[in-house]
Amino acid sequence: MLRALFSIGFRPFFLAAGWLAAAWILLWITYLHGGWPDLGGLSPILWHGHEMLFGFTAAVIAGFVLTAVQNWTGLPSTTPASLGTLVVVWALARLGFLFPELVPLWLTSIADLAFFPLLGAMMTRVLLKAENHRNYAFIPLFAAFSVLNLLMHLEFHGLVAGVGMPAMQITVYLVTVLLVFMGGRVIPFFTSRRLPQLNVRQWPWLNWASTLSVLAVIPAYLALGRSPALAPVLLIAAMLTLARLLAWQPWSTWRVPMLWILHLSYFWIPLGLLAQAAHLLGFGVSWSMGVHALMVGAMGGLCLGMMARVSLGHSGRPLEAHPLIAVSFGLIVLATASRLLMAVPGSPAWLMGGSAVLWASAFVLFAAYYTPILLTPRQA
Repeated sequence: MLRALFSIGFRPFFLAAGWLAAAWILLWITYLHGGWPDLGGLSPILWHGHEMLFGFTAAVIAGFVLTAVQNWTGLPSTTPASLGTLVVVWALARLGFLFPELVPLWLTSIADLAFFPLLGAMMTRVLLKAENHRNYAFIPLFAAFSVLNLLMHLEFHGLVAGVGMPAMQITVYLVTVLLVFMGGRVIPFFTSRRLPQLNVRQWPWLNWASTLSVLAVIPAYLALGRSPALAPVLLIAAMLTLARLLAWQPWSTWRVPMLWILHLSYFWIPLGLLAQAAHLLGFGVSWSMGVHALMVGAMGGLCLGMMARVSLGHSGRPLEAHPLIAVSFGLIVLATASRLLMAVPGSPAWLMGGSAVLWASAFVLFAAYYTPILLTPRQA
């Protein structure tokens, strides 16, 4: 079992991400309603944002890229020992943030801050050895995640005040850039393979324009902050990502759960950017609505859909969504809708708890179904 688990990156990290996504969001709701767990004096919003970004999302990123780089280069990205070390580093940080009374914050920070540099080193070694120039962009990407994580930890330790929230927002945008970049590669490819009759359209100029427009939001946010001047940048990025999605004909995928979850989740990206632009222009839409469209809808849905597909493909199984997994896809959509409805004036307070339960249920179904698959060797 352990040999299979640590044979390739997606296995331990998708397993951990699935269970963590369910548990940590329920912990967040219990904290909001009862003050447990004890966060050790950390800012609750920063704790929640950090753990969803550098806990859950980081695990999915690691599992995906460590698996993908082997396909890109034909070289192994890890050994069982190095992969196990990376998992232990990640897990130690999660335990530290969950039990601050038992694990000193300095030790939690050492483990957490080591994760992306270690992951980046593993990726860089393989990419440089294979001279895989097409994917060199991951090298500065992981460096940027490392710096942003450091800024959040500086605030956790009280060393630099006021940097945590901006760093968290920039991390949201950086994750969104990654979703646009990798989603633009895999979603039309998967769609064409499964539904070749669609003749999915791809225009290189639009691919680059949509990715670079979302990337441009980061320096614009750094320069302008949450000012109306940022709105045009967000609107351009929203329109370009939406145009790219429409070229993939998402409405034609509704019969295939493994496809529609990716298309629908990608749709939350332009919607989230549009919501933030609307907030800045005074339309009465909360900034948080945009953040949660990007993170609950786009990030959560795309992570769930990609983990489901990659786990089947790399374990030698047919690329068909089990009915339980199709239900989990529906639950993540409902979780997103419930969370966004909170932005409507007069919405009931229970929508937040309902969204959390729907999110947790989606990932419990994923984790329960895929745990045996991730723990057993690839089928012949």
